[in-house]
Amino acid sequence: MAASNLADAPKKYNQRLLAGCGLLLILFFFVVAFTLLWFIQQDRQQVQYPGSVPLAAHSNYASLPRTYRWDDTFRTQDGFTAVYNWYSTNFNMGAEARANGSCIYLETNENYIRIERYMSVFICGTAEGQLVFVSRTTTFK
Repeated sequence: MAASNLADAPKKYNQRLLAGCGLLLILFFFVVAFTLLWFIQQDRQQVQYPGSVPLAAHSNYASLPRTYRWDDTFRTQDGFTAVYNWYSTNFNMGAEARANGSCIYLETNENYIRIERYMSVFICGTAEGQLVFVSRTTTFK
Protein backbone atom coordinates (compact mmCIF):
# COMPACT_ATOMS: atom_id res chain seq x y z
CA MET A 1 0.00 0.00 0.00
CA ALA A 2 2.86 2.33 0.70
CA ALA A 3 3.98 2.00 -2.90
CA SER A 4 0.55 3.09 -4.23
CA ASN A 5 0.59 6.17 -2.00
CA LEU A 6 3.97 7.12 -3.44
CA ALA A 7 2.65 6.62 -6.96
CA ASP A 8 -0.39 8.85 -6.24
CA ALA A 9 1.78 11.71 -4.92
CA PRO A 10 2.87 13.03 -8.38
CA LYS A 11 -0.72 12.72 -9.63
CA LYS A 12 -2.05 14.83 -6.71
CA TYR A 13 0.74 17.36 -7.22
CA ASN A 14 -0.13 17.66 -10.93
CA GLN A 15 -3.82 18.08 -10.12
CA ARG A 16 -3.07 20.86 -7.61
CA LEU A 17 -0.74 22.55 -10.07
CA LEU A 18 -3.36 22.35 -12.83
CA ALA A 19 -6.09 23.66 -10.50
CA GLY A 20 -3.84 26.53 -9.37
CA CYS A 21 -2.97 27.49 -12.94
CA GLY A 22 -6.63 27.31 -13.93
CA LEU A 23 -7.62 29.54 -11.00
CA LEU A 24 -4.91 32.07 -11.92
CA LEU A 25 -6.08 32.07 -15.55
CA ILE A 26 -9.69 32.69 -14.52
CA LEU A 27 -8.58 35.46 -12.16
CA PHE A 28 -6.50 37.02 -14.96
CA PHE A 29 -9.48 37.08 -17.34
CA PHE A 30 -11.70 38.70 -14.67
CA VAL A 31 -9.08 41.38 -14.02
CA VAL A 32 -8.74 42.07 -17.76
CA ALA A 33 -12.54 42.21 -18.22
CA PHE A 34 -13.10 44.56 -15.27
CA THR A 35 -10.20 46.77 -16.38
CA LEU A 36 -11.66 46.98 -19.87
CA LEU A 37 -15.09 47.88 -18.46
CA TRP A 38 -13.50 50.55 -16.27
CA PHE A 39 -11.74 52.11 -19.29
CA ILE A 40 -14.97 52.06 -21.30
CA GLN A 41 -16.84 53.77 -18.45
CA GLN A 42 -14.11 56.42 -18.15
CA ASP A 43 -14.26 57.01 -21.91
CA ARG A 44 -18.00 57.55 -21.73
CA GLN A 45 -17.82 59.88 -18.73
CA GLN A 46 -15.21 62.17 -20.28
CA VAL A 47 -17.85 63.97 -22.36
CA GLN A 48 -19.89 65.06 -19.34
CA TYR A 49 -19.52 68.77 -18.71
CA PRO A 50 -18.09 69.32 -15.19
CA GLY A 51 -20.85 69.79 -12.65
CA SER A 52 -23.63 68.95 -15.09
CA VAL A 53 -26.51 66.63 -14.28
CA PRO A 54 -27.07 63.59 -16.54
CA LEU A 55 -30.62 63.54 -17.93
CA ALA A 56 -30.55 60.70 -20.43
CA ALA A 57 -28.18 58.10 -21.84
CA HIS A 58 -28.61 55.70 -24.71
CA SER A 59 -26.22 53.09 -26.06
CA ASN A 60 -26.44 51.46 -29.45
CA TYR A 61 -24.25 48.40 -29.84
CA ALA A 62 -26.14 46.93 -32.82
CA SER A 63 -23.11 47.17 -35.12
CA LEU A 64 -20.59 45.61 -32.74
CA PRO A 65 -17.79 44.69 -33.00
CA ARG A 66 -17.08 47.38 -35.64
CA THR A 67 -19.17 50.32 -34.41
CA TYR A 68 -20.93 51.50 -31.28
CA ARG A 69 -22.77 54.72 -30.50
CA TRP A 70 -23.37 56.60 -27.25
CA ASP A 71 -25.94 59.40 -26.88
CA ASP A 72 -25.95 61.40 -23.63
CA THR A 73 -27.87 64.47 -22.43
CA PHE A 74 -26.80 66.77 -19.59
CA ARG A 75 -28.09 69.93 -17.89
CA THR A 76 -25.90 72.63 -16.35
CA GLN A 77 -26.47 76.06 -14.84
CA ASP A 78 -23.19 77.40 -16.27
CA GLY A 79 -23.36 80.04 -18.97
CA PHE A 80 -23.74 79.16 -22.64
CA THR A 81 -20.29 80.52 -23.52
CA ALA A 82 -18.57 78.50 -20.78
CA VAL A 83 -20.19 75.27 -21.97
CA TYR A 84 -19.38 76.04 -25.61
CA ASN A 85 -15.75 76.85 -24.76
CA TRP A 86 -15.32 73.66 -22.70
CA TYR A 87 -16.49 71.36 -25.50
CA SER A 88 -14.70 73.38 -28.17
CA THR A 89 -11.39 73.27 -26.28
CA ASN A 90 -11.49 69.73 -24.84
CA PHE A 91 -12.62 68.00 -28.03
CA ASN A 92 -11.04 70.23 -30.67
CA MET A 93 -14.37 71.44 -32.02
CA GLY A 94 -14.04 74.75 -33.83
CA ALA A 95 -16.46 77.63 -34.13
CA GLU A 96 -19.51 76.66 -36.13
CA ALA A 97 -21.68 78.69 -38.46
CA ARG A 98 -24.64 76.43 -37.66
CA ALA A 99 -25.78 78.41 -34.61
CA ASN A 100 -29.56 78.59 -34.31
CA GLY A 101 -30.96 81.09 -31.83
CA SER A 102 -29.73 80.01 -28.42
CA CYS A 103 -28.48 76.68 -29.75
CA ILE A 104 -25.22 75.71 -31.43
CA TYR A 105 -24.05 72.51 -33.08
CA LEU A 106 -20.43 71.32 -32.83
CA GLU A 107 -18.89 68.32 -34.48
CA THR A 108 -15.55 66.65 -34.94
CA ASN A 109 -14.15 63.58 -36.63
CA GLU A 110 -10.96 62.00 -35.24
CA ASN A 111 -8.92 59.17 -36.69
CA TYR A 112 -6.61 57.04 -34.61
CA ILE A 113 -4.57 54.11 -35.86
CA ARG A 114 -7.53 51.85 -36.73
CA ILE A 115 -10.32 53.73 -34.97
CA GLU A 116 -12.54 56.51 -36.29
CA ARG A 117 -14.63 58.56 -33.84
CA TYR A 118 -17.34 60.99 -34.87
CA MET A 119 -18.68 63.27 -32.14
CA SER A 120 -21.40 65.90 -32.20
CA VAL A 121 -22.46 68.24 -29.41
CA PHE A 122 -25.68 70.26 -29.53
CA ILE A 123 -25.88 72.98 -26.84
CA CYS A 124 -29.13 74.83 -26.19
CA GLY A 125 -29.78 77.65 -23.74
CA THR A 126 -33.02 77.24 -21.79
CA ALA A 127 -34.65 79.05 -18.87
CA GLU A 128 -33.52 76.20 -16.56
CA GLY A 129 -29.92 76.21 -17.82
CA GLN A 130 -27.97 74.82 -20.74
CA LEU A 131 -28.95 71.48 -22.27
CA VAL A 132 -26.10 69.51 -23.80
CA PHE A 133 -26.76 66.64 -26.22
CA VAL A 134 -23.66 64.56 -26.97
CA SER A 135 -23.52 61.82 -29.59
CA ARG A 136 -20.40 59.75 -30.28
CA THR A 137 -19.97 57.00 -32.82
CA THR A 138 -16.83 54.87 -32.79
CA THR A 139 -15.91 52.63 -35.71
CA PHE A 140 -13.10 50.08 -35.81
CA LYS A 141 -11.54 49.78 -39.27
